[in-house]
Amino acid sequence: MKWKRFKKERISLNYTIMLLPHSQKNPIHFKTPVWTFGLIFLGVLVLTGTSLFFAGSRIQLQVVRQEKEQLEIEKENLEQEWQLLAAEKQMADEENEALRSARYAQEQELKELEQRTKDTIGELKELVERENQIRAELGLETGTEEESGSGEESSETPSQPPAPEGDQTGSIPSGDFQTSLSLSRAERAMSFSSIQSELSYLQDSLSHVSGQYESYLNTIEAKKEAEAAEIARKEALRQTIVSDALQFVGGSYVYGGNDPHTGVDCSGFTRYILSHTAGIYLNRTAASQSAQGRSVKAEEARPGDLVFYSSGGHVDHVALYIGGGRIVHASNERVGIITSDMYYRTPVKIVNVLGD
Repeated sequence: MKWKRFKKERISLNYTIMLLPHSQKNPIHFKTPVWTFGLIFLGVLVLTGTSLFFAGSRIQLQVVRQEKEQLEIEKENLEQEWQLLAAEKQMADEENEALRSARYAQEQELKELEQRTKDTIGELKELVERENQIRAELGLETGTEEESGSGEESSETPSQPPAPEGDQTGSIPSGDFQTSLSLSRAERAMSFSSIQSELSYLQDSLSHVSGQYESYLNTIEAKKEAEAAEIARKEALRQTIVSDALQFVGGSYVYGGNDPHTGVDCSGFTRYILSHTAGIYLNRTAASQSAQGRSVKAEEARPGDLVFYSSGGHVDHVALYIGGGRIVHASNERVGIITSDMYYRTPVKIVNVLGD
C-alpha cells in the first residue's frame, strides 16, 4: 500500500463542517491526523491531573494551617495555666515564709518574756532577802508580813529595839525611828506591788503569745498534713496510671488510633491513659506532647512520667514510665502494646506532666 493511500485511509480523517443549515454555500471540508485526538486527550488528562493535584495540596495546606493554629491556641492556654500555677506556688511559698518568720518572731518574744519573768522573780527574791536583812538589823522577826485582803498593813507596831547601854547621846528618838520604819515598809510594799503588777502583765502577755504561737503551730501542722496528703494522693495516682496502662499490654497498634481497646499508636496511648485516669489533657502527637509538662532527669523519673525518643533530631515516639527502669508503650504494628527497658533506645527527654 502506498503511503499517500495509507495516510488517506488510516491516519487522516475527513471532516465536513456545515456553517449554516440549508445554506447554499459549500460546506467546509478538512482533514486531521488520528494522533491529534490523542494529543488533545493527553493534554486534557494532564490538565485535569494538575488541577486535582493543586486542589488537593491546597486543601491539605489549609488543614495543616488549621491544625497549626489550634496547636498555637492550645500552647497559649497551657502557658496561661502554667503561669497561674506558678503564681499560686509563689503565693504559697510567700505564705510559708511569712509563717516561718512569724513563728521565729514569736519564739524570740517568748524567750524575751521568759527571761524577763526570770529577772522579775530574781528581783523578788532579792527584795525578800533584803527585807529579812533589814529586819535582822532592826532586831525584828524575819519573814514577810501578811497583808490583809484590803491592802492595809498590820496594826501591830514592831517592838523598838533596846537602846544600847552607856552613853545615850546620839541615839535615834523612838518616834523618828517608827516613822522611818513605816516609810521603809511602805516603799517596799509599793515596790513589791509594782513588781507583782508587772509580773502579772508579763504572765498575761506570755499566755497570749503562747496562744498565738500554738495557733501558728496548728496552722503549720495542718499545712504539713495537707501537703503530705497531697503527696500521698499523687503517689497513689501514679500507681493507678501504671496499673491502668499495664492492663492494655498485648493490645493492637493502629497508626492514628486513639483507643487502646480497638487499636492505638504511641501518642494516642499516653493521651488516653492520662486523660481517663488522671484527667490530664495531652496534645495528639509525640512531638507536641514533649513540649508539655516539666523536664526531669533520668534518675528523677517516677511512674507516670513520659519518656520521649527521636530519630533524625525529631521526636517520633513516646512511652509511659512504670518504674524500675521500664516503660510501657504502643511500639509498632508487629508487637503492639508492650513493656520494654527504658534504654532500648536512647531517651531524648523525660517529662513530668502531673505537676508534682
